[in-house]
Amino acid sequence: MKTASSKRDRIETLLVGGGVVGRSIALAHVRRSVPFAIADQDAHALERFADSLHASGVKATPGDPLWEGVHTLLVGGQDAEVSPVLMIESVAEDLEVKQQLFRKASQSLSPDCVLASNTSTLRLNEIFRDVPHPERVGGMHFFMPVEQRSAVEIIRTSGTSRNTLERISKHASDLGKRVIECRDAPGFVVNRLLSPYLNQALRLLCHGCDEGQLERAALAFGMPLSPLELIDWIGARTMYQAGRAFLNAFPKRMDPSPIVPALVKRERFGRHTCKGLFDYDQSGRRSQTLAAECRQLIADYQLKQLELTDGEVLLLLSIPMWIEAQALLREEVVDDMGAIDLAMVGGLGFRSELRWSEFFQEVGARRIEETAEQWSGTFRTMQLSRDKVE
Repeated sequence: MKTASSKRDRIETLLVGGGVVGRSIALAHVRRSVPFAIADQDAHALERFADSLHASGVKATPGDPLWEGVHTLLVGGQDAEVSPVLMIESVAEDLEVKQQLFRKASQSLSPDCVLASNTSTLRLNEIFRDVPHPERVGGMHFFMPVEQRSAVEIIRTSGTSRNTLERISKHASDLGKRVIECRDAPGFVVNRLLSPYLNQALRLLCHGCDEGQLERAALAFGMPLSPLELIDWIGARTMYQAGRAFLNAFPKRMDPSPIVPALVKRERFGRHTCKGLFDYDQSGRRSQTLAAECRQLIADYQLKQLELTDGEVLLLLSIPMWIEAQALLREEVVDDMGAIDLAMVGGLGFRSELRWSEFFQEVGARRIEETAEQWSGTFRTMQLSRDKVE
């Protein structure tokens, strides 16, 4: 990182939000020696983050308030001047909260400052509805865990300029991330693929599959971890919000599992609280089996028990993603299948000798259609939908 000199350093990147995701995005900047300021209403949260940075040898100093009640921490230069050309927001996934933040930012920051949201579930056109200069707004969606994911979704709204997209894309490249460009649409690309996959895993759990079988099938498919463990990484509240956004956009595409709202109600929020579908110790290591409370939940919501092979479970998990990929292409959310292949690798950690799309070429269109037809009465995600986004 730059050090202080007789001429004040200029910090051009402003991160707003010091929660779990915001800190992860901040650490991505630290790893690539990109100076930034991070802002949050919680001064103590920033102090704790500063302490963790100092422990690893990174300088972090308090800065001037961004505006009243919003504290800042400067990383990459002492006594630096904060002059943002890019602001990246990662506050609570609440439309009104984000709208208020961007209204304030648009009044306080330079009209030349690009405003980017890290939202994973909300429509950008709604978030930026009241922000002047719509050409300077867009989405910059990082994936958790940020340090393990090589890609970032760059989302264009109806008003986003090409210059804005290029500036956000360059920043992603500076962080060592590959760019998945898409248009503003429900779930963008990665969450559009992920929502039916994770919901399917929960429904299979209630249909009698155990956690071991789901993990074996997911790993054989090419996913980096069990879908149930991934749910705990994402967190039950974020899962609930993402699922609700998917259902609002596509009400006939998925029968939502009751497990996620039940986890929220019981405050089993996920890995970061050490309680999710699995139990976790303070180091983040999960229990070998599902938590006892979650086993009872599954029993409470038990569905018709199915006798499935690992191969059948693999197809039942993967085909809903393929169906959504075809819809993404029809709706022109992305330009080609290459973007979806990149989203699977860079956003979800898919790894295989074959590209993601090549897996389905090997399965073959006939088998996909026959499997979808066989199970469409049990799993709505298996219906080969031709719906379009309204």
